[in-house]
Amino acid sequence: MKIEIAKNNKEFKIFDNDKIIIKGRKPKWYSPEIHFFYNGKTYELKKKGFWATSFTILESGHPIGDINWNFKTGSKIILKNKEYWLKTEKAGKWYASDRQYILYENGKTPVLTIHYALKKWKESLEAEFKDKDHTDCVLLVCALFLMRQQQSAQNSAAAGGFGA
Repeated sequence: MKIEIAKNNKEFKIFDNDKIIIKGRKPKWYSPEIHFFYNGKTYELKKKGFWATSFTILESGHPIGDINWNFKTGSKIILKNKEYWLKTEKAGKWYASDRQYILYENGKTPVLTIHYALKKWKESLEAEFKDKDHTDCVLLVCALFLMRQQQSAQNSAAAGGFGA
């Protein structure tokens, strides 16, 4: 699956064999929330509160899961009574920005791999499910969201954090 992000990370499309299967967007440029459509249903990743670091996954307005993130335990997705953990691995040469974001079910079984590369100042994103017959596109969007959260945290840490 190929992922295309446009308009300053505000909109995204997910392609499977050159066919668009998901379209999504942020409602406002400053909002961390995401709205997307899949299989005739509306999904939202909505922040639990103004100061919260957790998000609720909504399907047609009804909660179906959570995305939790904190400094001590890292990040996890709870969806349909299963827990998923996202881990980052460096790919390629030591000087390259290539990364693999691997989503593990219960911290042990790899389910999804997101290949991230920066080529000529343009992002290249591809996703690959371990079991190609059982693809969960809602889980994919949640993993992409979590990947962006991790990248943001890494970038702010690299910049020196507070007061630098």
